[in-house]
Amino acid sequence: MTNFYFNHDPAQLPEYSKNCHPVQIFNTHPYDSTKHSRASGSLLNRVRELGINVNADAIDLITIATAVTAAETFERREYAADAWSRIMHLHIPLFNEDRWNNLSDRLSSILNFLTGDQWEFTFSKTTFEMSKPIDSKKSKARLDTLKGLNSVCLFSGGLDSAVGAIDILNGKSTYKPLLLSHAYRGDGVKQKDIKKLLKSNYGELSYSISPRLMTRLKGKTDVTMRGRSFNFLAMAVLGISALRNANSDNSISTIIVPENGYISINPPLTRRRIGSHSTRTTHPYFLSRLEELLDDAGLHVKFVNPYQFKTKGEMLAECVDQVSIAKAIPLSVSCSHWHRKHMQCGHCLPCLIRRSSIHHAGFNKDSKYVSQNLKFVHKEKGARDDLLAVQTAIIRLEQTKDYNGWIRQSGSLPKDPATRKKLESTIKRGLKEVDVFLKANKI
Repeated sequence: MTNFYFNHDPAQLPEYSKNCHPVQIFNTHPYDSTKHSRASGSLLNRVRELGINVNADAIDLITIATAVTAAETFERREYAADAWSRIMHLHIPLFNEDRWNNLSDRLSSILNFLTGDQWEFTFSKTTFEMSKPIDSKKSKARLDTLKGLNSVCLFSGGLDSAVGAIDILNGKSTYKPLLLSHAYRGDGVKQKDIKKLLKSNYGELSYSISPRLMTRLKGKTDVTMRGRSFNFLAMAVLGISALRNANSDNSISTIIVPENGYISINPPLTRRRIGSHSTRTTHPYFLSRLEELLDDAGLHVKFVNPYQFKTKGEMLAECVDQVSIAKAIPLSVSCSHWHRKHMQCGHCLPCLIRRSSIHHAGFNKDSKYVSQNLKFVHKEKGARDDLLAVQTAIIRLEQTKDYNGWIRQSGSLPKDPATRKKLESTIKRGLKEVDVFLKANKI
């Protein structure tokens, strides 16, 4: 087990040892990279630039999310006993430490489901004091953009989030969103280009956790990022806090999570992928349990996925502004490997679903892929795993027809039989899109 200690004040951090990893958070004190790792160095400045106070409860949540993101970045899965499931104990100072110590077991369980790791938490009283909002012409202008908004919408620069933003802002939606973006290196440009296609007013908040290893540990970090949606949703809750204060309206609670129903459930393509290759970033079980936890933490929000029962192809085909989404397709990124080469691979599962959805919706213009011609992927040992796995799943499901049993392997499902049937149908149609695309390309 690795113990991670977090604090804004480096004087309150222990020294590094094999099982003790100190991490300085925020930017209140000078940072010494020889003694500590670091995370969220610029995050609070981004919050202060909004020109409005955010509640301490929201700061507590983003502090927890910062710690989770840093720990899962610094702790490499290959060093775990089974080369996957890590054991991490996080020591985090908060404003309301008693509340979160009471909720820690539930938080651990939710994150265990999300990431496949074993999480433990100990919360203590923080000495951190949140600085006042920045008082400048720029921040006042930013505050003005928050007024009149009634929701937060996740905006990653991916194809699903592009559809979500276009449907809301180029259609007749009653949502007036703050678009929230987590900017990894290179993402900001993609997000900015897609935003140029939006036709109604919206707010913006872009942030980054930016975990940074101390110099003595320089080397590779873990890239699986199974917990990335937790920090994204935590920051969305902070966005809700800002909107409530900017509009003097505590009823604002909606966080829009635009994700196609197939990837949301993401059933494991093969038996060996259960719990590892299959991500659960927006699985309905995760979202519902997190929403319940946040409610008990005094953070009352509602997660809404308008596309829970739609495939990616259906999202594209039914987008309210076909001209804008056609322009957004080549600008967007879906690839799980994009950050390695800053070019979409074309052969990972998200790329296969993306390419299948574009084929389904009848669009011709797409971005370039490393593996442009999938006919050659079967011969590439390092690239063919996802393609072979999805083809195996297609053959197996054609024989067994057991879609209900398949989707249960990804996690608990809603109890309502009608909802389960709709999820099963969505998964079936989503896999069919891939099947049709592969056959059309004679793969």
